[in-house]
Amino acid sequence: MWKKIKRAFFWIIFIPSIFLVGFLGYFYYQVSRETALVIKKGAIDRIIASESPVYYGDGHTPIGVFFEKTHSKYIAYQEIPKVFVKALIASEDSNFFHHFGFDPKALLRAFIANIKSGRIVQGGSTITQQTAKNVFMREKRSYEAKLKELIQAFLLERKYSKEEIIEMYANQFFVTGYGKGLRIAAQYYFDKDPGDLDLVEAAFIVGSVNGPNLHNPFLKKSEDARAKARMSAGLRKNYVLSRMLTQNFITKKEYEEAIEKEVPFKEGSITFRLNVIMDYVREQLESDYFKRILREQGVDNIATSGISITTSVDRQIQEAALLSLREKLQSLDIVLEGYDALKETDERAGFLAKKPDSSGDSLPFLARIEEVKADKEVGSLMVSWDQGEGRIDYEGLKPVAEAWLHGRIGPGAALGKEHLPLFLNRFKKGDFVPVRLKVEKETKSGAEKRTVLLSHIPFLEGGIVVLKEGMIKAMAGGFFNRFFNRAIDAKRQLGSIFKPMVYAAALQLKWNILDPLLNIRDLFRFEDTFYLPNPDHEPQSDTVSMAWAGARSENLATVWLLYHLTDHLNMGEFRQVADLVGLGEKEGETYETYKDRIRDQYGVVVNNQTMREAAFEEAKEQIRSDVIFAGYEEILGSLGRIHFDLPKNVLNDEKQGDSQISRRSFQRLETLNNEMKKKVVDIRKSLGQSVLPEDPMARARLSESLKNFYLGTGKGTNKIFAYMNSPQYAGPLTLTSVTPGLAISEMPLFSDPGAILIDGWLPSEMISLLERSTERNFAEMLARKRYSFETLSRIRDFRTLVNLSFVVYLSKRLGIETALDPVLSFPLGPNSISIMEAALAYETLLTGTRFSSPVGEKDDSVPIIQRISDREGNVLWEYTSDPKKVVSDRVSVQVSEILRNVMENGTGRSARDAVRVFDIPIPSFGKTGTSNNYTNSSFVGFIPGYDRKGGQMSMKDGYVIAGYVGYDDNRPMKGKYLSVYGAAGALPLWVDTAKAVVASPDYVAGLQPADLIFSQMVLPEEIKREFRKEPVSPLTGLPLQPVERDQRRSQGPEVLSPMQEKGGEWQLMRYFEPVPAVSP
Repeated sequence: MWKKIKRAFFWIIFIPSIFLVGFLGYFYYQVSRETALVIKKGAIDRIIASESPVYYGDGHTPIGVFFEKTHSKYIAYQEIPKVFVKALIASEDSNFFHHFGFDPKALLRAFIANIKSGRIVQGGSTITQQTAKNVFMREKRSYEAKLKELIQAFLLERKYSKEEIIEMYANQFFVTGYGKGLRIAAQYYFDKDPGDLDLVEAAFIVGSVNGPNLHNPFLKKSEDARAKARMSAGLRKNYVLSRMLTQNFITKKEYEEAIEKEVPFKEGSITFRLNVIMDYVREQLESDYFKRILREQGVDNIATSGISITTSVDRQIQEAALLSLREKLQSLDIVLEGYDALKETDERAGFLAKKPDSSGDSLPFLARIEEVKADKEVGSLMVSWDQGEGRIDYEGLKPVAEAWLHGRIGPGAALGKEHLPLFLNRFKKGDFVPVRLKVEKETKSGAEKRTVLLSHIPFLEGGIVVLKEGMIKAMAGGFFNRFFNRAIDAKRQLGSIFKPMVYAAALQLKWNILDPLLNIRDLFRFEDTFYLPNPDHEPQSDTVSMAWAGARSENLATVWLLYHLTDHLNMGEFRQVADLVGLGEKEGETYETYKDRIRDQYGVVVNNQTMREAAFEEAKEQIRSDVIFAGYEEILGSLGRIHFDLPKNVLNDEKQGDSQISRRSFQRLETLNNEMKKKVVDIRKSLGQSVLPEDPMARARLSESLKNFYLGTGKGTNKIFAYMNSPQYAGPLTLTSVTPGLAISEMPLFSDPGAILIDGWLPSEMISLLERSTERNFAEMLARKRYSFETLSRIRDFRTLVNLSFVVYLSKRLGIETALDPVLSFPLGPNSISIMEAALAYETLLTGTRFSSPVGEKDDSVPIIQRISDREGNVLWEYTSDPKKVVSDRVSVQVSEILRNVMENGTGRSARDAVRVFDIPIPSFGKTGTSNNYTNSSFVGFIPGYDRKGGQMSMKDGYVIAGYVGYDDNRPMKGKYLSVYGAAGALPLWVDTAKAVVASPDYVAGLQPADLIFSQMVLPEEIKREFRKEPVSPLTGLPLQPVERDQRRSQGPEVLSPMQEKGGEWQLMRYFEPVPAVSP
């Protein structure tokens, strides 16, 4: 029996073992065959020197190359410092010199850890395995791939010595996007040769290999991020040192000294920056997101993978945008600063090459003047450069010469050949000047025509970006388009670019773009601050529609709208908005905790003064019907502008605008009203005395009492009886001081003091009514808890805080990741953001959809990588968008309508119909932005695409283009004859780029003129049902009255707005649809 059991046990063990050995043998044979060619020394050297090309969106036109061969710096084993070898072995593979490619003990530990976790969490890799993995390109993570790697490591050990394997490893580990290996690491991190590395530096390099981005302060944008990277670098360094101590590679003293030292970073010049596109691709490629994605595909080391990257960038749009940016910056800078070629060359020669860029880049280069012809008939410069020469004729001189002329005598001047002698006399033979080559192909022959143009290196800078469906189609980060990406990293005050965010917020909170907005200078209080906005142009009317506030970029109306943002909401809706922005009562939050949070964290103070102000604001609304019933309809507009109180140190009553605001102080009106009432009592007594006409003393007393009383004529023959400090505030009224004689003849006027107009406009009885209503409201509020939500919802500061917080919240949902200050000047652009963030926000506003996804280390990374393929062309990863609806179609259509009117009737009208296909104008949408003192000029606009399925223009398929110009040091863009505002600086750049968009193959493919002539914008069915085109006043943008419509003789402006017919009249429709919170 026992023998049978032993025999059975033998066969149970033996047969599977035979199969296992056979399988392993066959697997070993297969791997050996696959590895045979690659394992040769020359093949491995080629893999270590692998390049990773980056292509435009067409997949075959190169933008640049990562890990280019000319940038590699090979290091032989004999040159590798011993301290690095010791650090590497101690940290990565302490048994390196004793195993045969893999370490069974380490594999067993990893196997147990993986079994416990249910997935592969440890690899147990030796240095040889890591080298094999990078050389042979491991496939996706699996036990089969791991077994294959073990065999490849074993084969490496059979073929090469331990020292040769270390040499391979030291030349292939990833450092940064443009470099790999120990030489690059030493120079990049410490500006040293490898042989000069000390213990701390070597320990850090070894420790950083598995996650160089995490520990690299040079890649971080903020000081906080750099500090975290340095701390992480120190931890990695300390880990390696502890391993070296354990292995007795260093002494206790060496360890203690090295532990105390920080990693002495000093960036060396090895980054080989090509352009901002390559930099941005590198940043995303090095992100944790892509590292994880590629690791899952078996790519652990980008540097030796030989992957190819296809971007979303359109070559034609990119080249046009960059060229336009360079041309516009050049011209504007000359107009503002003048043109001094010699000084410019002396100061900036280091930025320029000595010959044209072989890639065809439009960047200027230095050329030597060989001949100057300064006569007006054949004015020209003959120039030469390394292996080339050419003549700059009139056309080549014109861009710089014309800008020079505009700077001297004004932008309207036309350059003629008669100006050339004066311009050319500034040059002489032997001078060096910037020039560039313009290469064009002849239409018929296909031959290249080369033109040499005089150029200029501006100090003025800028950036531009083009997006489509959330992906970058073009991006230029400055004149040189390298070193610093102004489209992404420059935070600029973009001025009125922020106004559409306020309009979008209002439209979500039951406003309509045809609602009237007050466009009058006023004072706005928030907590302890007072804001008095100024217009950047003289307003043409006191009231405008929201559509016209955007089209004409009205500062006053837009700030007023922000202050009154939640005025249309009921209590439930207001509470929902407050909850959305974190200002409502949280679940389980006590009254005391809520009170402390709102008061101490947000600065909202509820006291008798703020409650009286709230009571007064409610009283103004409550008495409106009484005002109408009493026949005072004409004061309703002014009634809403009365302030409960005004500070004495903010307004200057000597200024006409400030004095008009001061007159709207209720405290002041109350004081005047009380004065008037007392005087009326005295006047009645005096008028009742029979001796008045003969008694000089009595007449004198009456004259004193009659001071500040005035009599005039109002509409028709109605008499105006007013009490005011000065008749200068009477406006168009003609008033006469009331004398004793006039008082006697007009004695009945004093019998009804309630009708006397205080300060010439507000009846006394209405002031008394306001007082009574205010006191009644105040008493009711005193009976409530001061920091209950019901009370807070009536407090002006709390409502303003909710308004500001909602606009900031919406801006973040639209795509602006920079922290924004919730201030009343928000729509005028005091916050600094990147032009990329502005582009994302406008794309979301106009399409209603946010396309971007976090493919980089930051949430605001915008996708630029479209596809990644391996050496054999197999697709490892491909971008798929994850669109999310953020803004409703109703809001998007109304914002689009505002931005359409900017181009048709507002600040962007100089570009109206400028963008054409087949000479047919393409609809354009956009907004200008000018920061204070002309430090920044920006424009963000949109070009719809063509929906070939529906045969209509579509916002969903459109392109957003955002650009700015401005000095890096934020000095004003003001010259002798020109101040650069939004339409003068960034708008021409936008037009050039938009023209390139509509001329690109992707845009025009298959289009015919008829497609555009008969095309209309795609509108959802819901919009078609609810919206109608309403004729509006060209002055105010408000709907025309029926009589005005009948009198209109020609086609005037119209605004598309949601409206409904009730009782034979069209009424504005309103919607409550705030952007919901992000799902956790």
